[in-house]
Amino acid sequence: MSLLGAPLSWLYGAGVFLRNRHYDRHPEASTSLPARVVSIGNLTVGGSGKTPFVAALARSLLGRERVAVLSRGYGRRSRSPFVLVSDGDRILASAEDCGDEPLELARAVPGLVVAVGPNRAAAGRELVDLLGDHLILLDDGFQHRRVRRNLDLVCFDAREPVASLHLLPHGRLREPLGSLSRAHAVVWTRWSEDAPGDELRRLVGRAAPELASIRARNRLVGFVSLGGSETLEPESFRGRPVGALLGIARAERVLDSIPADVVFTAARRDHHWWDPGELKALSEEARRKGAVALLTTGKDAVKIASTPSAIPLYVIRIETEILDRTVLEALLERLP
Repeated sequence: MSLLGAPLSWLYGAGVFLRNRHYDRHPEASTSLPARVVSIGNLTVGGSGKTPFVAALARSLLGRERVAVLSRGYGRRSRSPFVLVSDGDRILASAEDCGDEPLELARAVPGLVVAVGPNRAAAGRELVDLLGDHLILLDDGFQHRRVRRNLDLVCFDAREPVASLHLLPHGRLREPLGSLSRAHAVVWTRWSEDAPGDELRRLVGRAAPELASIRARNRLVGFVSLGGSETLEPESFRGRPVGALLGIARAERVLDSIPADVVFTAARRDHHWWDPGELKALSEEARRKGAVALLTTGKDAVKIASTPSAIPLYVIRIETEILDRTVLEALLERLP
């Protein structure tokens, strides 16, 4: 740890400790919603595979009950205290209104209700008043202790390097590993048999030995044109030169999943807003480098109004498969 990083991480950790102690000592500081609440969060910043897991969990639940996602709506341009992104039948908001991830979820999971609001306790009550009882998935909820939950699931990238497990700003941890003691299960995202995570799993197991473990792996489903008129198979670009537009955390994780020859990459900060002029210039640059198409994520696609003119743009479709469904089902069966 650097000389500067050590005191900053210590100060950050002290703030986290005091905040958690406040909620531990004052349960009345948390609000109960008139619905069952399942929190899906993480301990690390950005790129833990949480959003694809939320989508997979919502799909598995929708066949038997009404499900809603409640999100803060990070990065949105609207200041409205409550935005109904989808009522389960129609998309009712834009990315400017609600942020990229809520809109991506609403588009990816038909039948899912999605709402956002900076005060999620108030937004949750308004959602139930408006649409009735739903099982609420509290997106990015582990640190949001103002809302009580019935179940806490914490996502961890199975390939997370142990060296990154320091508190912010030196490392990627929002909270110490010991905070996992208040969770019910850890979800190992991007799981594969060759994931080099033995030491990581030992550290997590030592911090919270009673924690249930759920493995989840990503799979490339294919590609779809920005307007949705054309769908391509996962192998469609294998061996072909393509460009990539990625305004997400840890863009390298997406690049690893693309079976193509990526000859051009435009990587931007997480939640980047793509300007039409920027897109046109980037598409022309990709074409000059030999790319036959541009690929982007669903999170980026909701903020792109039209296809850049130089070469076609396709959205990468990645879905999460929950491997330990019996473990997850046992946890869900305990919900009141």
